[in-house]
Amino acid sequence: MTILLKSELILASASKTRLEMLARHGLNINNHPADIDEEELKTTKCSQMSAEEMALFLAKEKALDVSRKFPDAYIIAADQVCLLDGKVYDKPGSIENCIQHLKELRSKTHTQNCAMLLVKNSEVILESLSKAEITLRDLTDDEIKAYVNLEEPLHSAGSYMLERHGKHIFKEVRGDHDVILGLDTVKLFNKLYELDIISLTTQ
Repeated sequence: MTILLKSELILASASKTRLEMLARHGLNINNHPADIDEEELKTTKCSQMSAEEMALFLAKEKALDVSRKFPDAYIIAADQVCLLDGKVYDKPGSIENCIQHLKELRSKTHTQNCAMLLVKNSEVILESLSKAEITLRDLTDDEIKAYVNLEEPLHSAGSYMLERHGKHIFKEVRGDHDVILGLDTVKLFNKLYELDIISLTTQ
């Protein structure tokens, strides 16, 4: 069985994890990262938004930016926001921030908000928000430092990487693992089949 791709499909992301996730599910496509300043947008446009609103807004900005460059292609874009008790945990960017984030998240349940859009010629075809809840073990400081030094999750919201060694620090996961990785593949594939963009074939 193979997946037949009938239209051009582009991932508006530099995320290797999302590309590898799609490839693991039989969908090998190209990616083109959006040319937007996420940090500036978070400061200027998202300061009064909820975590859900921010994730959807940023995903839409990415999708529309790439769609303007490839108007004939279907564009997939996503954004993820990690939230605990009203506080957003962004990409840590440094080892020190990773350690601090995990100290704050340990033994607690936080939410990963995964926004996803499918766009063609600047028209939004699918807009979705999916959530997963993760509870971290009551990690010791030494365990946190050992994990961070092993993983170096500097670009991961929440300061962990499920696709690698993240499960070593988890106590419980409620939700789709692909959502935690940053893309709701079930909703995406359903829409792609509905639009006849992909199909299953025995060839």
